[in-house]
Amino acid sequence: MANHVNGLKRQMGLSLVLTGLLHTVVGLAIFTSDLIPIVTEGFWNTVVGNERLINRENAFWFMMFGFVLMLLGYAVDWMLKKLGTAPPLAFSWLLFATCLLGAVIMPVSGFWLGLPQAWILARR
Repeated sequence: MANHVNGLKRQMGLSLVLTGLLHTVVGLAIFTSDLIPIVTEGFWNTVVGNERLINRENAFWFMMFGFVLMLLGYAVDWMLKKLGTAPPLAFSWLLFATCLLGAVIMPVSGFWLGLPQAWILARR
């Protein structure tokens, strides 16, 4: 039988979705000049692994991470609200470790936003 999740933890799925959305909006703002050629050149094979297009690769992966974070947030939200259970503890701690490592390597970043969310999810 599933446990019922209450309080702040119940909102962490939505919080992760919003963090992913913010990440994507920031990506659109800072990578506009790198994303436009991807669209105008027709998407197919417009991000290739060479030095000349490294900014396009950065833009692509930045945007993709925002979408993946939204997807993870949706899955967490579904677990919390539809199943009434928190995601596995390993998920929460791996999210925390990923955000902590990211914050250490890149202190001026949004990785800090993930730390409290992961911590709240990890609390039992």
